[in-house]
Formats: sequence, structure tokens, C-alpha cells
Amino acid sequence: MLTLALLQAGASPAWVGPTVAISLAVVALSFLGMAVVVAIAALKVAGQAQKVGHLVDGLQDDIGRTLKAVRHLTEQGQDVMVVVRQETGAFAQTARRIRRKLVRAVDRIEVKLEEAETLYDVVHDEIEGVALDAAAALRTVRRGNGMLGRVRRLLVPSR
Repeated sequence: MLTLALLQAGASPAWVGPTVAISLAVVALSFLGMAVVVAIAALKVAGQAQKVGHLVDGLQDDIGRTLKAVRHLTEQGQDVMVVVRQETGAFAQTARRIRRKLVRAVDRIEVKLEEAETLYDVVHDEIEGVALDAAAALRTVRRGNGMLGRVRRLLVPSR
């Protein structure tokens, strides 16, 4: 039985060989086509990678210049801040000096006003005294018994 199986296995139809050869050729051509497609894709990817590399190099240069400009701008900003601090300090000193002068001036004005008020009180008292004396003298003159009445009687002849 074993021989029969070997004989049956050994005898293959005539179409099997060419069919296997053709299918092997088709598989080989398919692999060759895939290799060509992969090679073309690899070339395109390499070209794109090269473009991306050039783009990245350009971006690195741009970033380097931008960083230098930002550093320069930061230095200028620091210089401006130093100037602003100095000017602010100068304004603050000037404001303090002016405030001290104003306080001294207000103090002097207050002293002068107090002196003027005292002077006003003294002058008021004096004027009030003079007014009272003048009123008393006029009352005396109106009565006629005063000194003017006596002088008048001496100077004017009686009737």
C-alpha cells in the first residue's frame, strides 16, 4: 500500500509544474513590484526628509536670531528700567523737598495769622477805647456843663 501511495504521489499531472512556475513568477514579480514601490516611497520620504531638514535648519537660524533680538530687547528694557527708577527717585526727592517747603510756609503763615489776630485784637481794643472816650466827650459837650461850656461863656458875652 505504501508503494501505491508513493506512486500516486510521484505521478503528478503535467499542468502542475508550469502552474507552480507561473505562480512562483507572479509571486516574484509581486515582490519585485513591492520592492520598487518601497524604493520609490523611500526616495520620496528621503526627499521630504531632506526638505524638512532644510526647513528645520532655517528655523534654527531664525530662532537663533530671534533669541538674540529678545536678549537685546531685554537688555534695553533693563536699561530703560534703570533710567525710570532714577527718574522716579529724583521725582520723589523733589516732591519731598517741595512738601517740606510747603509745610514750613504753612507754619510761617499760621504764625503770621496768629500775630495778625493778636494785632487785630489790640487795635480793636484801642479803637473801642477811643470810641468810648469820644462818646463820653460828646455827651459832656452836649450837656454843656463841660469845659467847652465854660470857655464859651467866657468868650461869648452874656445877654
